[in-house]
Amino acid sequence: MGTTALGVSPNTNGVGVTPLAHRKVLGAQWSNTGIITGLDVTGRSDLRYNVSAGVAVCSRGDSDGKTLAYFEGGQTPATRAGDPSNPRIDVVWVQAHNQVEYRDSDNFVTVGVTQGTPSANPVAPAVPAGCTVLRRMRVPASMTSTSSATANDSADYAIPYSASMGRLAYYERRYEGPANFSSAMVDYTDESVTFDVPTDRLIELRYRATACACRHDNPKKPTEDATQMACWFVCFQLDGSDVPNSGGQFQVSRAWQPVQISCIVSVSKGRHTVRTRNHRVAWGENVYFICHSDKNETYSPRILEVWDRGAAN
Repeated sequence: MGTTALGVSPNTNGVGVTPLAHRKVLGAQWSNTGIITGLDVTGRSDLRYNVSAGVAVCSRGDSDGKTLAYFEGGQTPATRAGDPSNPRIDVVWVQAHNQVEYRDSDNFVTVGVTQGTPSANPVAPAVPAGCTVLRRMRVPASMTSTSSATANDSADYAIPYSASMGRLAYYERRYEGPANFSSAMVDYTDESVTFDVPTDRLIELRYRATACACRHDNPKKPTEDATQMACWFVCFQLDGSDVPNSGGQFQVSRAWQPVQISCIVSVSKGRHTVRTRNHRVAWGENVYFICHSDKNETYSPRILEVWDRGAAN
């Protein structure tokens, strides 16, 4: 059986776009479920949460496509008061009901809240299938109203297909001094960052630093002369393994030199960790990192960045 394109009027036999085809077309335009606009979650003077008006991308599963759900604003059902001893995490969500195909009680867009388990180190509970998370709220012990609950993390936003999510992670190390290389050719890892992506993505990894072979505050010091050189190796690691073709050696002199490397790599949906792997090569001086700034000169500290470059097709 064929399908009808979105925007084509039904013919005299009533053949037009099926609800599933409609959801498939919508689903192709969004990389993930999440908030498009609005839907801010705030506490109240009772045990419910306020949800402002807004639009979200919802889905009952990859095979079912996606829906665009507008919620006009309102309150969640009441949750329970806080545990006497431990905090918990509540998850506020929105769901697009579908009475005919999923036998929901109605066809309305509905908000709800899933209560977490109290713990000294609480984790967010799983939400019911087909729900889009709006906000995870940390509930303090002995809570009597949600006005004392606070957002546990940032909101999850829907990303148009192939659009960039911008900078995903940033690490800045402002240490100034000699590198902590114990000896030549001995690895150490540094500048670790963790990030999440909603779908398979292309990401760009960037590293930069300012380095030299010596501090040379005192040019008369016998061990500091214009011929001094230092060299060290840097590469990226993704989830504990070297990123192929990402490494390079930096050779620096007494001048305070900017150095940088970058590469683009594909990652799967989920959480990932990026860091650098470093070692001093077998010759030359130890590397000295610079990061200070004054009215005359500005020098970059060691910086590791992760940038999203769109969907991995």
